Amino acid sequence: MIPKGYPPSFQLKLRNKHGGQKPPELCESLIKTFTKEGEFVLDPFCGVGGTLIGCHLSNRNGIGIEINKDWIDIYLTICDLESLKPQKIIHGDSREILKNFISKKRKNFDFILTDVPYWKMDTVEKSKGTYKKVGEEPKGVYSEKSKLSRFNSASNYNERRKKDWESLISDVFRDCFKILKPGSYCAVFIGNMYNQGQYHLLNADIARILSQIGFILKGEIVWYDVNKKLHLYGINYSWIPSIVHQFIMIFRKERDNNVNKQEKENIQKRNIHWLKDKTSFND
Repeated sequence: MIPKGYPPSFQLKLRNKHGGQKPPELCESLIKTFTKEGEFVLDPFCGVGGTLIGCHLSNRNGIGIEINKDWIDIYLTICDLESLKPQKIIHGDSREILKNFISKKRKNFDFILTDVPYWKMDTVEKSKGTYKKVGEEPKGVYSEKSKLSRFNSASNYNERRKKDWESLISDVFRDCFKILKPGSYCAVFIGNMYNQGQYHLLNADIARILSQIGFILKGEIVWYDVNKKLHLYGINYSWIPSIVHQFIMIFRKERDNNVNKQEKENIQKRNIHWLKDKTSFND
């Protein structure tokens, strides 16, 4: 578990225009865990670029794909304001861009880190700030829909049925699997949701879909954002969860065959070289 909030860095106010932005420092930590300096990281749903900023902080090469030009513009604005060299970001649909990577036989990636669209969480209204008694009209201020909806109206994500969401996830990660190096990892942010009186285990859906593709589920990390406030719902009438955590699902693309002696020696040499570089840097 990661019980941690992150500082308001890298133009947080600007990044918060995207309702699902992730702290670059958290992305940096994950990237450092699963890659070495100079390696390549893919984010097929990169939003305002949390993964890409994490790549900058960790000296990795990031490539992001984003369907909404507004989010790309925000990422580039952040880079300008923070004097960061932008990582490569591609405007388009991941289902098309990834197929282009495959057809052109692009060099495979060392790690995939992404925050997937959360089914219809970007279109449902929130009840934060309201209260009611049985038989009465709600009181207080009813919040607007998710911040994501203001831009997703231009995409195909609105009012998506769950099977369409599952199909999107399957299509994108099927191609991600093809361009991820054997033995490498894929980390997926996903939060469960409570909607229309039912709790939806989206993390279980992600585990099922990616496992069917060929990814091996290795575990999950629970990120509890201590900066988030708990809210009380359904007092005296119904138990409704206050969700302040997300899951980071960790998958691996296993090697086709056992590593032979020569490959083991090459891996050991690379690891020794990397450790020497780290030691000399720390000294």
